[in-house]
Amino acid sequence: MVMAMMKKVVSLCAASSAFFFLCGCDRAPSSGEKRAASSAEREKPSAVRKEAETWRERLDAAVAGSVREKENDSEHVKALNDVAALYAEGLQNGWVHPLDVRAWCDSVAEAGSGYSGETVIGAMFLYGTGIKRDAVAAREWFEYGLARPGTQRGNALYMLGMMYFKGDGADQDLNKALGLWHKAVDEEHPAAMGLLGRAYMEGKMGFEKDAASGLVLLEKAANGGNTPSSVYLGNIYAKGQGVERDMERAMKWYEQAASAGDAHSQYIVGLACLEGSGVPVDEGKAFSWLRLAAGQDHVNAMLMLSVCYSTGKGTPQDADMAEVWKKKALQLNAEREGSPALQTQKR
Repeated sequence: MVMAMMKKVVSLCAASSAFFFLCGCDRAPSSGEKRAASSAEREKPSAVRKEAETWRERLDAAVAGSVREKENDSEHVKALNDVAALYAEGLQNGWVHPLDVRAWCDSVAEAGSGYSGETVIGAMFLYGTGIKRDAVAAREWFEYGLARPGTQRGNALYMLGMMYFKGDGADQDLNKALGLWHKAVDEEHPAAMGLLGRAYMEGKMGFEKDAASGLVLLEKAANGGNTPSSVYLGNIYAKGQGVERDMERAMKWYEQAASAGDAHSQYIVGLACLEGSGVPVDEGKAFSWLRLAAGQDHVNAMLMLSVCYSTGKGTPQDADMAEVWKKKALQLNAEREGSPALQTQKR
């Protein structure tokens, strides 16, 4: 009962603050006579008020949508993301009190959905998604979410660790960053596992080289959906860096990354299927992978697609299409490099 009353008081205070903010109250003229105002000055408070009212309408609609989708897990998360995005917008514009936003985050967490509104709002401030970037605000929201047990902590731990590592919104502190990343690994966060896995493989960030520990983390990260870890595993097995060279294993990881949409991996798998490197020769499959990579503006894939059309590998010969893809590749490369000379894409 007391808590409910406190929340009500906070809401009333926030509403009062918003009212004075939105009204843009000026000091009353000492003479009691109305001061003549320009058209722009008269319209500004009204415009700000209207903008806030529109935001509130959007927020109410989003909250209602999140209630409607409560039984549909994937749609419910999307709806909650919409609410979080609007709260972040409201925070930055002064249309909502932070305690009201925290009350919403608390209510969602207490409902047992496993959703962390604080982490989503923090990420929006960190990356400037739809709002002005504010690293300090991001750190504060991450830390608030982590102070509560039972929230989905992995993302917040990982991003907060990155902020301390870079000195972004916080004092640079490698030890604190590593501590946060280790906690994220305990939460089986794929990106954190991939990050520490690479550190073990390369002996960086104070780690001694330990290929066995590195591979365990990298494989867990890759199988957990972290595409950069799949690419990294493909690279080290293809080059024999820290492991014995094994093209079959390399292609397994490259194919996993290619299936997840990584353009360079699609290009590598396409070439491998043409050459039979680590996989059986399959020109049709090669053409399909190269076309996917070319569709993502991978210049070398465009050139290989041109070769396929020119030679009839994996597709009927078509000189016109060969020329189309060659021109696209040269034009795109010239735009990127500022030079007509073709340069090989680097990874």
